[in-house]
This record gives sequence, structure tokens and C-alpha cells, in this order.
Amino acid sequence: MADAALQETIEHRFPRLMAAGVDYNDAQTVLGTITRMEEWMPVWEGLAETHEGLGDAALAEGRAMTAGEAFVRAALYYHIGQSVSFGDAEEKARMQRRQRAAYAKGAPHLAIPAEVIDIPFDGDSFPANLRVPNTDGPAPCVMITCGGDSTKEEFHTLENEFLKRGVATCAYDGPGQSLTMLKWRIRPDWEVPVGALIDVLEARPEIDGERIGIWGRSFGGYAAPRASVDPRIKACVSIGGFHSMSGFWDRMPFAVQDTLRFAFGDETVEDAAETAKLYTLDGVLDRIGCPLLIVHSGLDEICPVEESQQMIDEAGDDAELVVFPEGNHVCDNIPFKSRPLMADWMAAKLGA
Repeated sequence: MADAALQETIEHRFPRLMAAGVDYNDAQTVLGTITRMEEWMPVWEGLAETHEGLGDAALAEGRAMTAGEAFVRAALYYHIGQSVSFGDAEEKARMQRRQRAAYAKGAPHLAIPAEVIDIPFDGDSFPANLRVPNTDGPAPCVMITCGGDSTKEEFHTLENEFLKRGVATCAYDGPGQSLTMLKWRIRPDWEVPVGALIDVLEARPEIDGERIGIWGRSFGGYAAPRASVDPRIKACVSIGGFHSMSGFWDRMPFAVQDTLRFAFGDETVEDAAETAKLYTLDGVLDRIGCPLLIVHSGLDEICPVEESQQMIDEAGDDAELVVFPEGNHVCDNIPFKSRPLMADWMAAKLGA
């Protein structure tokens, strides 16, 4: 029998793993192997090493596309291994470095290649993965905004939904996300780092700087609307986001509270509850000048569906709300419904 922490992790994350591209057989291997939370990271690291080895072998044999896909899967598995670990910061960072390195190996060999770029910010930089489809002229681009425990390497399958509709993708680790936690903590004024990212994208000749959108999940579902006060953003999608974190803090699972505590840089969950008061869209939503799509889930166990209603009530006339009654947090259990909807909407708004 799994211990309580592991059981909670599996219940909350299994649909998310499938949506992100985990092989079902690998998932069953994990479920059949581990019984304690302490075993989570080493088992996922072992699976990641297996796929990275497959990528190395394929690349040596000249099978570049196979190699690229194996490396991206390895990066995802390294990410999953570290994503719920907060007890040993050095171990977490070690896994994140392996994750980033595996993705970098695969990036040039994908069907639509990725370029790892640096975004100058606050005297340093944060990283982003840029993928651009073949289009007639510069392509529109959507910025992919992570949640509190996600990283840019988790979004390969999501990116493909936008790419096949002619929209470039730029998934990034902003301040306080992934290895940037070694430099900064996550921040409420997300329009500041996004502004730096837009500066870089506007200077890229393959990107149409007049057609830039933003997408965000969970924490990113707050951050994307917050950043959309920047008039250069032409469309925004928020899924599983929130209006004000403090209003539902006590309803969140402890594991989510602890994730946010780590991202905030707080010592205790009680301290984090105070920090959460800074994360609010009060006075923001009516300042957004672009179309806004809010997607939420009736069964969201982290960000209650009521948060989406408060968001739409304060947003302007060019805002839409879609609620999937059967969806879990960020609709990971029904990606075949939510993702095409969001990708179609973004492509239409950006004129792809």
C-alpha cells in the first residue's frame, strides 16, 4: 500500500502525467514499484536515464528524430521526479539540471526544432524554449507560462497543439521557476518578466511582434492575465487560474501549499499564507486590452471554479468563460477537449 503522501500525489498527478506525454507503461511501472514518497525521485530518474540512453543510441545511429523524442521524454521524466521534492534543494537542482541538459540534446532534432534562448532580466537571465513552425513570413507566437511546480520542459505535447495551427511557442521558466529559484523567488508582478520576454521575441525576425499571445496554467492562469496589462499582448488564455490566492488558501491540499511555500521562499506554510495575499488580480482584469479566454473545471480540487466567475465578472467585454463540469485541475483529465479549444482560439485571435 502507498503511504498517504504518495497516494495523494498519484491521485492528483496521474492525469497530468498522461497529458504531458508520459508513456502509459512507464506510469504503470512507477505505480507498481514505489510504496513510499521517498522512492518517487529515484524511480523517475531511472526511467529518465533509460530514455536518455535510447536517445544517445539513436543519435549515434543517425536516427535523429527518434533521438529527439527520446531526449524530450527523458527531460519530462527528470522534471516529474523533482517536481514534488522540496526537502533537499541540492537534489532538486541536480535533477533540474539533468532535465534541462536532456532537453537541450533533443531540441535540434524535433520535427519542429526548439532553440534554447536566454532572456536578459534583472542583471541575469532566465531560459526559454522557442519553437517556430514553417509559415509564410514571421509567425505569431504564444508564451507558455508555467504553474507553481511545472517547468518549460513539461509542455512539449501542449506546444504541438499550437505549432500545428501555425503558432510559434515560447515556453519559459520565469523568476522562481525551475532552476531560476537559485536566483529569484516567484513574484506577483508577472508583467515585469513577461515584458522582458516580449522584448526578446520582438527582436526575432521569425516572430511577428505584433501577434504575441500568452497562455498560462494554474499559477500561470493567474500570471498570464496579470501580464496582459502589457499592450503588446494580443490574446490571453488562462486555464485553472485564480483571482485571489488567499481566498482559497485553506482549501488547497497541503502538498500544493508546500509547493507554493517553496516557490515563495518562506519557511513555513503559515508564512506562505501571508505571502499568498500578494497574488491577486484586484484592479487588473479591467485593465486588460486584449481578448481573454478563461477555462476552468467543475471538479478543480486546487483552484475552485468560483475563482473563474470572479475573474469573468471583473474582466471587460472581450472576455469569455468556458467551464468543463467534468474537468479536474487544468483539465488534465480531458486534454482532448480543452487543448484544441484553447489552441483554436489562440490561433484565431493571432490570425494564424
